[in-house]
Amino acid sequence: MRKLYSVLTLWCVLLLAPGVYEAFGNVTLNGTLAGLWIVGYLAQFGVFMWIMNLVGDQKVLWWFIASLLPWVVDWSVPTSPWFLLLCAAVAVAVAFWIGHSTQRAQSLQERGIRATGVVLEVLKPWMNVVINNVYIRRRLRLRIQRQDGTPAYEGILKGLFMLGEIPSVGDRLALRVDPANPQHFDYDKDSTEKAQTASARVSDFGEGRSSDARLSGEHLSHEHLSDELARLADLHKRGALTDSEFAAAKKKLLR
Repeated sequence: MRKLYSVLTLWCVLLLAPGVYEAFGNVTLNGTLAGLWIVGYLAQFGVFMWIMNLVGDQKVLWWFIASLLPWVVDWSVPTSPWFLLLCAAVAVAVAFWIGHSTQRAQSLQERGIRATGVVLEVLKPWMNVVINNVYIRRRLRLRIQRQDGTPAYEGILKGLFMLGEIPSVGDRLALRVDPANPQHFDYDKDSTEKAQTASARVSDFGEGRSSDARLSGEHLSHEHLSDELARLADLHKRGALTDSEFAAAKKKLLR
């Protein structure tokens, strides 16, 4: 977290430096100054990308503010130095938001209570958000059963899922729940990584199988493919996936 806070501080400095120069310096617009503005914008945006790489979980609003705020600083401060204070307040607030969210997520993974979430419903959003033609944003209504014996309750999990891998009704997810706030929960990343490692070991072991075992594995793979295609078709039929999302996910599975 100390590294993240240091980089957030650097981002605020690079973001506000042009405004400080404009507010207290004798600014004459020329090619050199325009070039410095461009370099400064790229520098602060590069630092912001570094921040997003550190935090892992990202918000679209963070990217929007990081893209827009430098231009607000450059164009508003010359009209009145008071805009510099406003931009500084926004930058510090965003930096605090990012740091607090990351610390909260880290605390959840370290001290959260393990739980199992059963998908009750895949909620259809007001609009479909597809990122890089690979990920889609969805909300899942879950029945959450904590390991500490707390009675089961319902909650909503928001997240990005790969097309073709959107959970369906009945799927079970490993979760971590905040003991102080039962509605604050997320994936149990430790359990997910262990499951992926176990899957990789099974795949490595499978490379040395006999021909009969290999044929059996291929048969299971075909069955899995059929199940996944049926799941996609069901989601598409219920309106959870649009025509383009269904086509892209189906193409990915077949490939």
